[in-house]
Amino acid sequence: MQPTTRRWSAFVPTLSALALALSLAGCAGSAEKRSDVPEGESPADLYVDLATEYIQRGQLDTALGRAQQAVAADRKSARAHYILAIVYERLGDRKQAQREFAEAVERAPKNPDYRNAWGAVLCAEGQYDAGLREIQTALADPLYQGPEVALMNAADCSRRAGRRGDVERYLRQALERNPNFAPALLELSKLAYQRGDYQSARSLMTRYSRTGEVSAEALLLAARIERQLGNATLARTLEQALRKRYPHSPEVIEL
Repeated sequence: MQPTTRRWSAFVPTLSALALALSLAGCAGSAEKRSDVPEGESPADLYVDLATEYIQRGQLDTALGRAQQAVAADRKSARAHYILAIVYERLGDRKQAQREFAEAVERAPKNPDYRNAWGAVLCAEGQYDAGLREIQTALADPLYQGPEVALMNAADCSRRAGRRGDVERYLRQALERNPNFAPALLELSKLAYQRGDYQSARSLMTRYSRTGEVSAEALLLAARIERQLGNATLARTLEQALRKRYPHSPEVIEL
């Protein structure tokens, strides 16, 4: 086996596929853990926990009902408004999501999870400066347990705003906080590929593959990198893995 083949062995179809969803990744999982009041003090807590479980299962309609029950049980609960905002965001109802995120932040302004999520929503709506301020507020909390996610959101917000210089800076800061943060590795590999630095792109993609993550986007990028480096056989192997694992993906059409 050639060295380049060993580098990419993690991408052949022996790994389970995991989707990368970042703007709100981990938000549902942290909803029952971060609160400005002791756990169990609010009558909304049980419904929040149930809504969180249903989100993780992908049962969004049921999650919506439980989240609405949480708000009805305690309209002062920041956690209840936060979990309801997440459900609305997942359902594509951004107007309602914005309203609930704003309510959660108003009721628990020191919670970095809420600030980060609210900032991501503002950025998605084109309010870049306001969104970045919220994300930076989250990052300023020394006890924040998800700084790499917030930095990824900051990078995405900067990309949307056309601030290219800030994008790579935030991505590298995310890796400083978590060297194995797969989304940042993938995005940095894409940037290296776009500027023609294929060796750096490969190095970053190799690190990405070691995290255990794999997606259609990553497989396509890996194949393109190897083609640019003259490794046609390995590129074909990666393309075959993409076709087998994601036969109906837009990336297959791009091959």
